[in-house]
Amino acid sequence: MAEKQVVLGASIAAGRTDAAASVHAARTAERGRFDFVVADGVTEPNALAAYTDRVGLAATLGTTSTEPYDVARRLGSLDHLSGGRAAWNVVTAADERAPEFVDIARTLWDSWAEGVVTVDRDAGRFVSDPTAGAFYHRGRDFRIGGRFTVPRSPQAQPVVIVSGDGPAERDLAARHGDVVIAPLATFEEGRAFRADLRRRTVAAGRPAGAVTVLAATTFAGPAASVADRIVRWVHGEAADGFVLDSQATPAGLDEFVDTVVPLLQDRGILRTDYTTPTLRRHLGLGAPLSHRAVHPRSLQKVPS
Repeated sequence: MAEKQVVLGASIAAGRTDAAASVHAARTAERGRFDFVVADGVTEPNALAAYTDRVGLAATLGTTSTEPYDVARRLGSLDHLSGGRAAWNVVTAADERAPEFVDIARTLWDSWAEGVVTVDRDAGRFVSDPTAGAFYHRGRDFRIGGRFTVPRSPQAQPVVIVSGDGPAERDLAARHGDVVIAPLATFEEGRAFRADLRRRTVAAGRPAGAVTVLAATTFAGPAASVADRIVRWVHGEAADGFVLDSQATPAGLDEFVDTVVPLLQDRGILRTDYTTPTLRRHLGLGAPLSHRAVHPRSLQKVPS
């Protein structure tokens, strides 16, 4: 049986104005074969797409001061720009609208069927289905309908990451998340969190292991001790991986990549090279939930 692989992410400190430092951090994470980096907003991930080739790019966007259509459009565009490496790091701030907000974004991403873009210049036709992008949603907090203008992206849908460990965040991750990042301090806390999330995920009608659990942490100590801790947590089902703390310095990330990553690779728990083109495939995620099957009315053509 193949060794279970650790998932690694690194956050780029919010508010950083030194573009060179952000580029260095993203390139360092890619050199260490990390799965993704997390940045504030969408502008920075868009810029980092030009300086990286394989590492995933997660944009942190909240649900309290944005609108679903705008978020879905920005992230769909990032997924095209990066060749299928986009993720949405959802920050809810206990926003009760968050589940409906994420549900709408997934509806919009799913409003273009695969293969519908034909680009037949001779016939003057761009799509084979004239209703492509049409959507309709009427819910408790949002009433929205029309046409989504971003065609289906390379991953079909960007990866959805939920940040937080409260009950609302756990439920949101169970219903709509691909990944959850939680501040898990101890091995026992990690096991308890992961077990609770699996129960919630099953209750939401999804497979128990559908959501990847990552612990947000700062590593300290000798490289061998850090590697031992990572292996113990992953093998002991306390977490599927880790996200290095957003306050970690670029030098700290370099040290981790130079000293800990080789140990993880020697133990067979971390890839030695990227073998897949998209973030969704880096993470071993299956096809995203299709709203075409679950909510067919949300994708019908809106009457004029």
